[in-house]
Amino acid sequence: MPCFVYTTTDKVSKNAAEFLISNFNFEKLDDTNKHFRKGEIDIIGIDSELPFADFLDIDTDFVIFLSRHASSKNIPSFTVHALGNWSNNTDLGGKPKTLGIASPKGMLSVLIELSRNKKIRVSYEATHHGPLINVPSLFAELGGNEETEANREYTDTLGRAVMDSTYNSGVIYDKVAIGIGSTHYPEKFTKLALEGAYAFSHILPKYHIKETDMIEQAISRSEPKADIAVIEWKSINNNDRNSVTKKLDELGMDYVKV
Repeated sequence: MPCFVYTTTDKVSKNAAEFLISNFNFEKLDDTNKHFRKGEIDIIGIDSELPFADFLDIDTDFVIFLSRHASSKNIPSFTVHALGNWSNNTDLGGKPKTLGIASPKGMLSVLIELSRNKKIRVSYEATHHGPLINVPSLFAELGGNEETEANREYTDTLGRAVMDSTYNSGVIYDKVAIGIGSTHYPEKFTKLALEGAYAFSHILPKYHIKETDMIEQAISRSEPKADIAVIEWKSINNNDRNSVTKKLDELGMDYVKV
C-alpha cells in the first residue's frame, strides 16, 4: 500500500489531501494535523516544496506525491511521472544524473483512474525533478492554469484517483517499458499504456536523448524492472537512433519502434 504525501505550500496538493481525509475516513495520528492513516495507507503532510523532500524516510511500498502541475502553455492537465534528473541540473531537487525508483504499475493505475475524467488532458510526463527517496515513487498532478488548480471538482478527482488506484488490482499490461523519445508529454506512450500494451517506468524524452549512458539506470531503477524499450522512432534523428539502439544492444535489452 502507498503513502500519499502532500505539501501545505501547494493548494492543489493540500485540497486533494483534504478530500481524501474527509471522504475516506482517515484518522489523525498526531497533533500536527499532518499524519493520517486508513488501514495500511498513510497521508503525510510537509511544509516544504515536494521536489526537495529528499529527507523523507517512509516505511511503505511506494509514495505518491500529490502536486500542482506547472504548464508553460497553461493547458489544463492531469499527469503522472517518475522522478529523477537526466542532466546535471538540480534546480528542482534530486541529484545530478540520478533517477529515482519508478513504480510502473502504480503510475499506470493512477493514469487509468485519471483517464475516467473526460474534461481535461491526461498524460504521462517524461521523468523529471526530485525528490530522490529510497522507495518507488511517482507524482500525480493537476494543473495548467489558476482556474484549473482552484477547481475543487478537479482536485477531488485527483484525490479519488490515487485512492481508487490503490485498490485497482485489474491493471492490465503486457510488459514494463522504458520510453525513449517523444516530447515532455508523450501522447503515443500514454495511448499505448491505456490500451494495455505497456506500463511505462522512466521516460527519456528527445530533449535529453544524448544521455544514452543513463539507459541502464533507467532499466534498473524501477520496481519491477523494465522488460523492453519503446522508442518513438520519428521523434529522434538518425544519429540518435543509432546511439540509442547501440546502447540497448550492449545491454541486451529488446526494443520496439512506434
